[in-house]
Amino acid sequence: MRLADRDVEVADLKQRPDRYTGLFGRARSEVGHAVCLCRSDEVVRLVIRCRSGRYHLANWPAGGHQHAPGCSWYRSPASTSGRSTYEPAINVTEDGTSIRLSAQLTLHGVSTDPSTTHVPVAAKPGSSEPSTTTQRRAMGLLAFLHYLWESSQLNVWHPRTGRRDWRACRARLVEQARDCRVNRRELAEALWIVPPFQSEDAERINADWDRFLESLTPGRSRRRGLVLGQIRQIAPTKYGLRIGLAHQRAPLYASQELMDRCTRSYPVALAAHARETGHQVVLLLIERSPRGYPVIKDLAAMLTTTSYVPADSSHEAEMADALTAAGRAFVKPMHYDGGGVHPDFVLVDESPETYVEVWGVRGREDYEARKRAKQEFYRESGKRLLEWDVRDPLPDLGR
Repeated sequence: MRLADRDVEVADLKQRPDRYTGLFGRARSEVGHAVCLCRSDEVVRLVIRCRSGRYHLANWPAGGHQHAPGCSWYRSPASTSGRSTYEPAINVTEDGTSIRLSAQLTLHGVSTDPSTTHVPVAAKPGSSEPSTTTQRRAMGLLAFLHYLWESSQLNVWHPRTGRRDWRACRARLVEQARDCRVNRRELAEALWIVPPFQSEDAERINADWDRFLESLTPGRSRRRGLVLGQIRQIAPTKYGLRIGLAHQRAPLYASQELMDRCTRSYPVALAAHARETGHQVVLLLIERSPRGYPVIKDLAAMLTTTSYVPADSSHEAEMADALTAAGRAFVKPMHYDGGGVHPDFVLVDESPETYVEVWGVRGREDYEARKRAKQEFYRESGKRLLEWDVRDPLPDLGR
């Protein structure tokens, strides 16, 4: 990348940003932005931000798709995302991002969630009927989870990604949280992203968790928090359920009623066998009980592969793993919780891009009708399509 008149290695810049403080200042005052050199045929700008005297870089608003697929700043294009549903809830400026979350993070007595504004948008691909998709003024937990995953580029896979574990995921998520506010609170303070476990850091991590819980005030005026991690265990207790998160010793607690409702809402992600083949990533809305226990009030869940690529079914997870093994670069479109129709995956290592569809439901007329409509849409729009009927062997996934 280029700062002012000097080319800099991205890895060195991220590891030792203080070394480039003067260069950051020059680039910001003389040029107004940094330049990513991932493309030779296009100037791709990056925002230079400064917080507490430290400089860092961020994507130009709505410019993440301009980067090359292997670039660390690449983001999936708007056409493969449900994010447009939430444009009124997301305010992006050069200073950062503000999110309006439907879940109240501070309660004063009895409160209600923000309402949504129903505004018609474009028709669904593959359908001649007007879309019932609405633009919403506030994000639900699932939409926010998808936003975090997408903005952290965790729905993108490239052969150069290498091994992606929870440590790598958390580093990206923390970087995104640094420039985000949710319901007027700094996300870095409102969100606990479970740190990867290391025995030498256990005492410090436990102390940090205790401080996070202490920041949540019980009583009539309550301050809530968000927790992002992956389920390790769900066990019954005398009063409900104990939820164990991977990498974290301290459990959280939920009522059986809440978990029954969430299991109906997320049957794939919360299936008992999901942990055997992938990860059950959850975003939890929590309160601290009068006795100090972390109590889950609501949650959103998402199934991922072992490399943390999101999947809407076990068959999609199988396809994602096969694409990874074949050395393909691809994007998993994030649906958020809005309407619209998106492909299961998009191969971005060839031009034009190829859409991937996994047909895994059989015997349902509504599904078959949706399948035919999507196939017709791809034909009419000239999209390249790679299909897999799960009753057949996987197709050739090579370029």
